[in-house]
Amino acid sequence: MSVKIKTKEEIDILREGGRRLALILQAVAKIIKPGVSTLDLDKLANKLSIDNGDIPSVLNYRPKGAKRAYPASICVSINNEIVHGIPNENPKIIKEGDIVSLDMCLTHKGLITDASITVPVGNIDDIAQKLIDTTKEALSLGIKSARGNKNVGDIGFAVSKSVKSKGFSVVEDLCGHGVGYSVHEDPFVPN
Repeated sequence: MSVKIKTKEEIDILREGGRRLALILQAVAKIIKPGVSTLDLDKLANKLSIDNGDIPSVLNYRPKGAKRAYPASICVSINNEIVHGIPNENPKIIKEGDIVSLDMCLTHKGLITDASITVPVGNIDDIAQKLIDTTKEALSLGIKSARGNKNVGDIGFAVSKSVKSKGFSVVEDLCGHGVGYSVHEDPFVPN
């Protein structure tokens, strides 16, 4: 693992980039309702990024080993889709009762932030609400476990233990990661 330590100035840029990214995600979330297309979400995320002088980091991003670059500005996953759903190829129409995951990276002044949110669409069923509540709680416990002189695995353990205690499971092939100089950087944090 090769964690790149950021300077105070870089951390300030990352904070501002994160704030800008949060505003974009909130704006995109506000237009989510039955009948809206995932393509509409992508177009808005792209426009807000560019209008603010930033870059949607995953647009045309091609990780090592990928056969092609990612073709959109935001990842949109609906219901049981895990992550990184492509919103602009075969766009989907959002329906009442869906849960929509928005995942986006934003480059601000050369540094990359990454965030995601989950948006319930209208009246969702009890299991979907329990899933949303469980993931929020697991995230909170994971953040509380992220402390100096601790192991990265402590974060994943806290998340996994919390999720499993509520009857859900984690996706073991995916992980969290650091932000800054690239879309995915160390440390990688298991679920």
